[in-house]
This record gives sequence, C-alpha cells and structure tokens, in this order.
Amino acid sequence: MNSEGLAEPDEVSFGVVIPVHNEAKMLGYTLPSIQGLEPKEVIFVLDRCTGSTERIIRDFWKKRDCGEMKLVLLRVRKKSKWKIHLNFLYDLGIRKAESEIVLLSQADILHDYGKIRRNIKDALHGMVSFAVSEHPHIAPWNHFVTKTLQIVGSTFGVKPFSGVVAFSKEYYMTCRLSSNDSLNFDTQLLVSFKNKGYSYVYVLSRNLNLRPWIHSKLWNVGMDRYTAKKPFWNVLLFSLVRFMPEVFAGYLCARLKSKSQFCS
Repeated sequence: MNSEGLAEPDEVSFGVVIPVHNEAKMLGYTLPSIQGLEPKEVIFVLDRCTGSTERIIRDFWKKRDCGEMKLVLLRVRKKSKWKIHLNFLYDLGIRKAESEIVLLSQADILHDYGKIRRNIKDALHGMVSFAVSEHPHIAPWNHFVTKTLQIVGSTFGVKPFSGVVAFSKEYYMTCRLSSNDSLNFDTQLLVSFKNKGYSYVYVLSRNLNLRPWIHSKLWNVGMDRYTAKKPFWNVLLFSLVRFMPEVFAGYLCARLKSKSQFCS
C-alpha cells in the first residue's frame, strides 16, 4: 500500500462513523465524548430515526465550538436487505468517509480521547482495536471481569478485540463488509483483515460502554463466537464468569447445527 515506508506523525487525522437509531437520550452523554476525539469528520448514519435524534445532533454542533470538525448526516429510510442490517449501516458510513483512517464507534460509548488519538496512526497499516469495558456504575461485576481479563490477557500476549476499531479505508475496500456476511461487523472485519494478512494492534484503553449487555442478543453472540472459531473452553469460561448462559447455549446450537449439516 502507498502509505508504507513513509514517516508518520505522532497524531493523524481520521473520521468517525456512528450508526444511530433513536438515541436521543444516550447522545446527551456521548456527543461531548465524540467531540473530544477531535476527528476530521463525524459521520452519523441515521437508521430510520423517528424522534429528535437528528435535531439533537444538529443543535449540539451549532452550540458547541466544533472547529473544523465536519458533520455528515446520512439518512437511511428503510431496512436494508443485508443479512445483518448494522453491517450495511457501517459500510455506508465508511464508504462516504473522506479520511484515510476510519474509526467505528457506537452511540453509547464514552471515549478515551488520549489513547485513541495517540495510537490510531497504527491503523495506517491495518486495524487497531481499542479496549472497551462496561461502565462501573452501570454493570460493576462485568466491568471488573472485563478489566481483569484485559490486563491478564495483555500480560500474556493475548490480543482481545472490541467493537471500537480503526483501520485504513484503503485496506477496508479490499475486504469490505457485504450483504451475505453472517457475522456482526466487528467480528467480520477481524476475520477479513486477518485473512488478508493485515496488521492488527490491540490497545488497552478506558473506553466505557453506557449500555449493559442486552440479554436478547446474547444467543447471537454465542453463535457468532462459534462461526469465528472460538474454542469451546473459551466460550464456556466466558459464559460462566459473566453469568451469561445464553452465550454458551447459542454457541452449542451453532455447533450442533454445523455438525448436522456436515452429516447430511
């Protein structure tokens, strides 16, 4: 790629892509955090929003001094035909980005500005994943478990993964998200980038998720972990430590379904 071999500054400009679906209450907390990242552009993908979400975003940009930070609003009127609609939203935002580096985030994240700005330059040659943990006041047990696993894993050279990721747009275009992908955007991107042999860096950071785990989605989390070839013991331990049996049940279901298809 043409960026290799060039001297890199301590900090580089980047764009942020955030899909939003009626997140008026959450944005009141997270918009200042997004501004604090000081990106070149912020692309909100407004997914069938029916409330005051767009007005809140526009009002924030008018009232706060956002400097030269460009605001882009992309409106999606109806659900896509992609297997995973969220993947469609991220792909749309990424393709509209003008920046060389794109950071994917969510409307419920409080960002660790310093860590992200100092390390996002590594995305010039692949992908960077920034650690995220649950907010300690909202989900104290899972926050403790996540931070412990992050520190222990980092000590032993294990590279975890989170949905707050940055990457080179040029690299992304060689392995884009597609309508037939069966994995959620973050897992699919990790698999695709690894298959291409692109570099991957994991950064311990203090990003906080303001929304606890949604139990209705835990079954799919387990199925995704099987598709991503996570080992049996890893998923079992995850489910036990976090008191989330739905994850393990989803993993077992996907495993049994795969074996039955193979046998037939």
